[in-house]
Amino acid sequence: MEIIVADNAGFCSGVKTAIKSLIEQVEIYQKGSTLGPIVHNEDVVKYLQELSIDVVAEPEEATGAFLAVRTHGVTPAVLCAIKQLEGVAIIDLTCPRVRNVQKIAADLQIRDISIIILGDKDHPEVAGLKGWAGDKAIVVSSLDELEMLSIEPPAALIAQTTCDQNLYKKARELFNIKAPGSLIYDTLCQETKLRQEEIKELAQRVEAFIVVGSKSSANTKTLFDCCRQLKPSCLVTNAGELDLSFLRQHRQFAITAGASTPPWTIKEVVERMENETAEVKKEEQFSFEDEVKVAQIGEQVSGKVARVTEEEAYIDIGAKTEAILPAGEVHLDEGKTLMDCFTPEDDIEVTVLETDEQEGKVVVSHKRLARDKRLKELENELEDEVVLEGKVKQVVSAGIVVDLGEGVEGFMPGSLVDTKYIPDFNVFKDQIIEFKIQEYDREKNKVILNRRKIIEADVAKRKEETIGTIEAGMTITGTVKRLTDFGAFVDIGGIDGLVHISELSWERVKHPGELLQVGSEVEVKVLEVVPEKERISLSIRKTQPDPWTKTVEDLEVGQLVTGKITRLVNFGAFIEIRPGVEGLAHISQLADYHIKHPSEVLKEGEQVEVKVIEIKPGAKRISLSLKEARGVMFTPGNGNENDSENGNVTLGDLFGDLFEQEDLVPEEEPELVSDTVKDNDPEGGRE
Repeated sequence: MEIIVADNAGFCSGVKTAIKSLIEQVEIYQKGSTLGPIVHNEDVVKYLQELSIDVVAEPEEATGAFLAVRTHGVTPAVLCAIKQLEGVAIIDLTCPRVRNVQKIAADLQIRDISIIILGDKDHPEVAGLKGWAGDKAIVVSSLDELEMLSIEPPAALIAQTTCDQNLYKKARELFNIKAPGSLIYDTLCQETKLRQEEIKELAQRVEAFIVVGSKSSANTKTLFDCCRQLKPSCLVTNAGELDLSFLRQHRQFAITAGASTPPWTIKEVVERMENETAEVKKEEQFSFEDEVKVAQIGEQVSGKVARVTEEEAYIDIGAKTEAILPAGEVHLDEGKTLMDCFTPEDDIEVTVLETDEQEGKVVVSHKRLARDKRLKELENELEDEVVLEGKVKQVVSAGIVVDLGEGVEGFMPGSLVDTKYIPDFNVFKDQIIEFKIQEYDREKNKVILNRRKIIEADVAKRKEETIGTIEAGMTITGTVKRLTDFGAFVDIGGIDGLVHISELSWERVKHPGELLQVGSEVEVKVLEVVPEKERISLSIRKTQPDPWTKTVEDLEVGQLVTGKITRLVNFGAFIEIRPGVEGLAHISQLADYHIKHPSEVLKEGEQVEVKVIEIKPGAKRISLSLKEARGVMFTPGNGNENDSENGNVTLGDLFGDLFEQEDLVPEEEPELVSDTVKDNDPEGGRE
């Protein structure tokens, strides 16, 4: 049997991008949901559910920290409803090609042009397009429906992106006849066109087609219709649906797949077909040998090992002569020989493969019976959820293949290898790993393994132990796991705590990457523990000395100090006078003449000399003056009450501290002026 896999089989670029984006989002948010299935494929939906990405029917049913719009897109009304959700990140994964058709439909509606949509009325993509096209848009699914339609210009024809290329070509011709001079848009997906063109070329090289994909997928059904118009074709969702009688009718096959079909499903179909080829060859061989075999062939017998060589073992099964057990009929681990597996007097069970009474020859097999026994063991191990070990035999793009012993292999999909995304499974090659059996189908020769479940159980146990032992105020050591714009996640024993960016250092930090690296160990202080939400807030800066304490001890009013301009705001300038300690120079203290904005006389990053004019240790506030540092003094009475409104310096600007009442200042205020004063709040900058 010859098998050719189409170059354009499986995920299209839009689906690849959407799946990659979802994996990235779940790495950040841990859990989320999609509004409807991201694509029409059960294996993909199951894969995402195992990553904690659920499918919801309505926006308000969203679970987790984000909600993704699937590749088919949605109506404007649904999009608006999604944007109203609070506390949920919105991820729009609408296929770029679908979004382009939506824009065309919306533009046509604004121009009051009648819109005809060729496509499946019940398909979510078409439902979304109709929302963008307006209530007057008409959906037709066949040439007959288009023929019966009365079209008044101005009108336009668009199509579902996965529409049959030949159907749309005929529809365009008919539309031109019914509405001459109207608008026709080529909205078919170019990748869909490539698939349909490719099967025409493959049809000249093969006898039949195998189309892989979900029966609910529009592009898969369209692809299958195109194939069966060219050659005998079979549509399967997965390898288990292969029709063996269909396979035995042909010698050359082409395998293609819809745009929503994952690569691991295609691989399983190819492997099943290759295995079937081997079985057919064996059947053909045995059909010839049956003419000379005797009735005992296939019988399971017990015996004792008489002697062993590297090539053969001789088994006493009570017959006239010893049975021969070839090395090829024993499952041998890499580098092992028969002499490593058997010794004389060992009891052994074998299956009779061949007998020849004239020559007195009996050939037996150990691996076939051993394989059957191992498969029965796997059934029990699945039921008992036994933790097993096995060696990773092969690495493929969709996961890893594990040796389960006695020639039995199990497949572990990438989604079940670990709780986190693994970019390259080669790190597991030849490694001994633990796992549980997720699924076993003996009829389909399918064993699915799950390592993720063991890791999840271990993580859950560690989380429970950690949450039960830590409490606010403790100082512990953790490992930096992830860095984000808003902070760092630190593993403190099976559970990640968040160090917000404001808790990284006493100094201002623009991004956690300035101070931390993934994998580094850090000392953190526990600020808050919320067991029911598995939320832990941590601080790094509170494990370090407060720079304010030392600064307040060293400074005194009237002292001249040098600092760096860190921020310019409408009401003044923030100046770092010690690492992690800022003071505020009000706009009235920047120059001996009126200025409208600090940027007229200062720039960020500039080194300046300032005079300390006030220190409030309780509030952690320091007021500074540039003009007094330069020896400029003012005499009260040079302003008037309305000067502040006119942009001039006022008495309040110069001597506001004299009028400030200490008892009105809150006892407990945030630690840094720069953290509490808003740029658009001039009152916050007044001392």
